[in-house]
Amino acid sequence: MMSQDKNRFILKPLVEFLVSKGVHPNLISVFSFLITSLGAIWIILKVPLIAFLWFLLGVPLDAVDGYVARISGRVSRFGAFLDSTLDRVADSIVFLSLIFAFEKDKFLLFFLSLCLVSAYLISYTRARVEGLGEKLTEGLMSRGPRFAGFLILLLVWEFFGEFWFKLLLPIYSLLLVITVFQRIFLAYKKLK
Repeated sequence: MMSQDKNRFILKPLVEFLVSKGVHPNLISVFSFLITSLGAIWIILKVPLIAFLWFLLGVPLDAVDGYVARISGRVSRFGAFLDSTLDRVADSIVFLSLIFAFEKDKFLLFFLSLCLVSAYLISYTRARVEGLGEKLTEGLMSRGPRFAGFLILLLVWEFFGEFWFKLLLPIYSLLLVITVFQRIFLAYKKLK
């Protein structure tokens, strides 16, 4: 809860600016998604630093659309659906761009596929539990840590080379798999 309050404080000036300009929260969601998609192009081209900067540009927008909706009184069920759906597509684009970038490396493809499936399952378990009337935001690699870990991998790739990126990616994928099982266990506890 403390980190959410801290994030709100940090993002408050951006949120107030967007609200004052009358920017619709759904537009913010779409724009954030487009930035992520452009960042993925730089991954395919194997320019991780530029990809990192693009993704870093999209982080504040991805975080503020919900805040803007609440403050401006534009909260809608479709807006929540759109944001969640675009987040899933963005996750896919990120991992698929890595799959394209390293398509000849079968070892890495296995772990990238594991990342893609695990990221979906982490989000799915949350959505399914919430659809059954409970909250499930806990987890080692929920969306924020998952994205932070991905950004760190990009920096490792840029400054230490592909070797270290390939060495750390299996660890990252293992953390995602652990989170899937952690969420299944938490869902069991909440729903039994």
